Amino acid sequence: MPEPSKAMTGASAGGSPACSDWARSQDLSPIGSAGHYQGYLLVEQPLPWPSDISEVAELADVIELAAAAGLRVQAIARAGAGPADEQSQEVGPSPGPVPPGAMAAGQRRLISYRMTRPGWAGPLSRREGRAGPGDLAEVAAALLGRGAGAGAAAALGPGRGAGPGVVDVLVCTHGRRDTCCGARGMELVRALAEAGLAGPSPAGASPAPAGAGPGPEVRLWRTSHTGGHRFAPTAVVLPSATLWAWADVALLEQVVRGEGPVPGVVSRYRGCATLGPPAHQAVEKGVLAQVGWPLLSSWRRTEDAGGGLVRLVTEVAGTWQAHPAEGRHVPQPECRTPPERAAQQSVEWVVDDLRQVAPA
Repeated sequence: MPEPSKAMTGASAGGSPACSDWARSQDLSPIGSAGHYQGYLLVEQPLPWPSDISEVAELADVIELAAAAGLRVQAIARAGAGPADEQSQEVGPSPGPVPPGAMAAGQRRLISYRMTRPGWAGPLSRREGRAGPGDLAEVAAALLGRGAGAGAAAALGPGRGAGPGVVDVLVCTHGRRDTCCGARGMELVRALAEAGLAGPSPAGASPAPAGAGPGPEVRLWRTSHTGGHRFAPTAVVLPSATLWAWADVALLEQVVRGEGPVPGVVSRYRGCATLGPPAHQAVEKGVLAQVGWPLLSSWRRTEDAGGGLVRLVTEVAGTWQAHPAEGRHVPQPECRTPPERAAQQSVEWVVDDLRQVAPA
């Protein structure tokens, strides 16, 4: 794993480490920290954001609608958007292109990612809307199929299924929530912008399968808290709903393209947010190490089989089962506070007796 830059390391004057440095020093496994939702609702929200986006009054109805649908709300801003928050700087033009004239002045995007096959994790369906001032809740309701006026319905784009379409890469830069995310997230956003990750698939990338058409358009966003700030910089990749710890350019290029050696990145996998609770995510990580990238773009589901046994059923790699269990409990200090004063602990998950029990 690449080391953090010198600008992002070191202890405070009192000698206490940044939370991300502490987690790295403990070789903490991030698996199981992805959360568990039915999908995501992304809302373009002007910066700066408060520590908790639920404090934004105009988002209250949107958050309520999303919660009723089992979706997690993420505030997003284009990678070059300002004003910068207290831990960030501008990074230049947005690497996620916006066609001229596509957005009227004052409009914002809302993007829903939702499960299309109940009980199964897999590529989420994407739908995008545009909201003017005062229309956020109306457009959110339309995106979620809860009825809307003619104006909101007209603002919706077509639904996107599991095709190449668009890949949204969300990097947490929420400095008012955690200083590691603010500083290291912005460092990653700048690096991704310089590397040209956003936009159509670059020349030289592996060709798409026959009949699949061109590769995806990749859009890079700053986002609000994703959980797991001790793993900063963190990223969410959609439509796979996969979350990643200590992200860097090389890791996210591999995730977006679904290629490259898996052993080098599986240790930074936080899990799939639509799969299940932490124990289930831990089993999937074990199968990912065996099967590789095709697993993350396939349909799969988990089930408790009794006696602590968890079964992962997949359409590309058959059925696997294992016994996940809690391993180490590691102090989880607030950033720049002594680990011995930590009020919370991180739980690591270990998987025993992983084996394939039925072929694909």
